Amino acid sequence: MKPKIYSYYESIQTLPQPEQFACANAWKESWEKQGWECVMLNRSHAQGSSLNQKFMQKLMKVSFALPMDLQHIFPKIAARYSRWSALHAAGGGWMSDYDVVNLGLNPSEAFQHEKTLSLVGNEPCYLFFATREHCAAAINKFIQEEFLIDSKLRNEADILNVNDNLSKLSPDLICHVKATDKPKSEVMAELIAENNR
Repeated sequence: MKPKIYSYYESIQTLPQPEQFACANAWKESWEKQGWECVMLNRSHAQGSSLNQKFMQKLMKVSFALPMDLQHIFPKIAARYSRWSALHAAGGGWMSDYDVVNLGLNPSEAFQHEKTLSLVGNEPCYLFFATREHCAAAINKFIQEEFLIDSKLRNEADILNVNDNLSKLSPDLICHVKATDKPKSEVMAELIAENNR
């Protein structure tokens, strides 16, 4: 049985769905080639977490506290944090944004990062490993802690006080595709094609 890699999708009106689906398909292709089973979680999965209702109440408070210039990004923030509830309901495991291309991170390489809560922390987290218990502890910490300090959003690693232990993964293994003039899905497809040569 292949280990699972999860991602999380929530429809956000400001993001074009066909492009999001293209990214998700490229994400799936790249991870499956490295020996993973890909599972896309969504809001219905998040609602399966016993901690989700209390967590959503906290996120609503965050939405009201956001400065006006950040109000437009609240749906992305909510989705970013809702995935913790979805992973909690799924029983824990690896979670990746669906604009992350796997160029060589196979399950045996990833296994060495599974001893503790592991995540990318120097920016909004795009890859992490958390057991079900880690997810529960993280959600409870998110509920208790402030998301904003001096009108600036904190990253998950800052709130959780966890070392940034996955950003050291070689760019030969993982590539988080950033926004450029090209659609992300095109960049992802090019990376996958180059990796297959």
